[in-house]
Amino acid sequence: MAEFDPTIRAEVERIWREHLGVDPAATETELAAQFDEEAARLSALVLQRVGGGQGYLVRNWKAEHPGQDPDVMTTHQLIAQAEHDSREAVLTEELYSQVPEISEEQIARELKIEERIEAEIAAKRQARDPDRWRTGMVEVPDLARQVVRRVWPSEAMTFRTYAESLIAQRMEDNVKTPLTAADPLADELAQMIDEQIKASKAAGNRVV
Repeated sequence: MAEFDPTIRAEVERIWREHLGVDPAATETELAAQFDEEAARLSALVLQRVGGGQGYLVRNWKAEHPGQDPDVMTTHQLIAQAEHDSREAVLTEELYSQVPEISEEQIARELKIEERIEAEIAAKRQARDPDRWRTGMVEVPDLARQVVRRVWPSEAMTFRTYAESLIAQRMEDNVKTPLTAADPLADELAQMIDEQIKASKAAGNRVV
């Protein structure tokens, strides 16, 4: 199954259901597959943009700090900014623009919704909320996805989505993350993720 950014996945479903319309004859499983496929396409476009955006931001940072290189935390922040800018551009060009009647004011409102979500994520990150990964309130950089692919390559999408959020949170908090599947920490985190999946299902929450 193709990978996608959960934030983009949520926006795809919202815009399609609220503005573009969905096939009334399609089952929820079929709709979910369509949303997943489009979210994966947009997520791939974002990743294509991130590299150039990150390089631009790093060059600007170095120009503002002559003779210095960004430290690990600053690099993480620049990557997050590049991902934010790329996601916003792709959503505007590829998703919001599909709605003919959408106005500039409405586009601005859609972007503000995303900004509020990101502000909440930032607030939880600053407060070091230990449970923010459970609700996806964390920015997931590509590095976190790479770690998950390396440590848990055969796990289902639901598991990997939670795992990406958990690994991203631990990176933000400067907490150790597993490097390989053989790392004892991998089993410990996997148990946490499995318990969260069970809890979400028991509570009747939708699990990706």
